[in-house]
Amino acid sequence: MNVWLLFFSTMITHTQPCEMISNDRISGEDLAKALPVFANKMPGDAVVGYSPTPGARRVFKSVELQRIGAPYGVSVAEGSEACFEWSLQTLTEDVVRAAIRESLQSPDARVDVLALNRSLAPAGKVSFPLAGLLASTLTGADTAVTWRGEVIYHGSRKFPVWARVKVAATMTRVVSTQLILPGKTVSADQVKIETYDDFPLRNDVARNLDEVIGRTPRRAISSGSPVFRLDLIEPFQVQRGDVVDVTAISGAAQLHLPARAESPGRQGDMITLKNTRSGKTFRARVEGKDKALVMAWPAHEDAAPQPAPAERTTLEPTRTP
Repeated sequence: MNVWLLFFSTMITHTQPCEMISNDRISGEDLAKALPVFANKMPGDAVVGYSPTPGARRVFKSVELQRIGAPYGVSVAEGSEACFEWSLQTLTEDVVRAAIRESLQSPDARVDVLALNRSLAPAGKVSFPLAGLLASTLTGADTAVTWRGEVIYHGSRKFPVWARVKVAATMTRVVSTQLILPGKTVSADQVKIETYDDFPLRNDVARNLDEVIGRTPRRAISSGSPVFRLDLIEPFQVQRGDVVDVTAISGAAQLHLPARAESPGRQGDMITLKNTRSGKTFRARVEGKDKALVMAWPAHEDAAPQPAPAERTTLEPTRTP
């Protein structure tokens, strides 16, 4: 019977109000507030023990209190207890909204807080970093997302929190005003800007006209449809059949000759060209609009790579004055 009584007595929790603390260690001053018998006997800066984590309690029983008070001549009555817990404050939806807007750098963003995992947290700075957002690039204004955050308290300690939210902001996007065919350069009269509500971190939609005009769609874009960045590519700077100004460099010599493009290409692409005089073909790198570059090496430089025979025999350039 005595064993069972002892067992159940250990399960009884402290029911009296606890002393609130806001430090990572419980001091003699804290203990004196909880049990006045320690006042003026134990130094206020003496360390009694570590503080509990926020949301938990630390209870000192009479046996432990007697051991702590013995060096200072403090007599603790049987059954005495001292309870400590971290000072907490209400984590409000307004605080969460402000922290999310700060991370988004969008003070006008509309944040609808659907749920919070905690109602109380230690006093400190509430932060919802972008790294804690669990969302995809397809997240919309009506999509609920989970955002993991933290309360930074007592220096650099972090208390984890999370919120379930919907976030929306007034954004711009580019939409087509008519059917845009693939392979054709987009002109200014084919697109326009419109405003709408969207998730502020969505990045798959073109937001500005300069992202679209002058580029080429990979697929057809119907009238009234938004334009997506991945559907656009840079236009060819050299088209098949264009007359290209080819610069040939060999050591300190620089020569120019006209050639006709046999294949299209963008900046940096290698394309096939035909010498307009000899009719022979060679390869060159696109350097700009209807411009290309070919490098040649002197024959006596054994270590340097040599151009292919077709390239050596077909350039036939004339020296630029």
